[in-house]
Amino acid sequence: MIGGKKLIGTFNDLLNYASELKGRRIALAFANNRETLLAVIHAKKRFSAEFILTGDNDFILNELKELGENLSSIEIIHCPEPTLATRTAIEYASNNKADVLLKGGIDTSTLMKLVFDEKYNFRKGNLLSDVFIFEYPERAENKLVMITDGGLILNPSLNQKIEIINNAVAVAHALGNLNPKVAILSSSEFVNPKLQSSVDAEIIAGMNRNGEISGCCIDGPLALDSAMIPESAREKKINSPVAGNAEILIAPNIETANALAKSTTYFAHYRLAHVIIGAKVPILITSRADKSDAKLLSIALGIIMSETRKRLTKK
Repeated sequence: MIGGKKLIGTFNDLLNYASELKGRRIALAFANNRETLLAVIHAKKRFSAEFILTGDNDFILNELKELGENLSSIEIIHCPEPTLATRTAIEYASNNKADVLLKGGIDTSTLMKLVFDEKYNFRKGNLLSDVFIFEYPERAENKLVMITDGGLILNPSLNQKIEIINNAVAVAHALGNLNPKVAILSSSEFVNPKLQSSVDAEIIAGMNRNGEISGCCIDGPLALDSAMIPESAREKKINSPVAGNAEILIAPNIETANALAKSTTYFAHYRLAHVIIGAKVPILITSRADKSDAKLLSIALGIIMSETRKRLTKK
């Protein structure tokens, strides 16, 4: 328990909680991707969710048949051209006919370019950022660690980093972690005027201490080992509740976050999920190369974030 709310501290917890949420509709943009379709089949069995698949009808039907799915239980909208299929899925989400937008066999840049089209009114005026989650087995209670932003913001400014933090904190809160520990990453724990990541980290940590950024505990600059490894933090004599126990890692730029996130998958072989928030609905941009497990976990995360959005909208 954290803050009196049940903590979702593992991916099994994530899947179990998502299975309790009913009536979600997920629009799949260009469903011509076998691993995504396999994840859809698993999700239909595990969650009370409906799927709207856009893409080439013949391809989708053939893949679903080979995967053993009951074809009558999935809605398919025939759009063989990838851009049209993606636009159709976005329109469903934009018109409140879907609660989550899931990427299929289309590249992320094309999907997001269409999401940013003003005619869909999809952005809500907020900064969109991607929150990547991996399960870190070395932790005792909360094993879910977030990395951001490795998907959208190339070289975030100070203000954008604050918005990125707020987006990640919103995901942590949705998972029952009401005061997540946030580490602003740099090359070391020392502020160097020539290294912008360290300067920004000092400013943001100060804003958190002053109450200008709330809902979390922030420290920085911190090197990765100081942020994640308790022994490193003790050896360096860093007196901080975040050091060695970080639950959200804020990278200085997209290439750092992207490489760090992919290293957890391809080198450490940790499971993953991620979601873009800040838009009208959660957006899932799992890589076309990701296996169905990552897509299933991301669908679960999207369902949970849609539930949070639904509750906030009612207030």
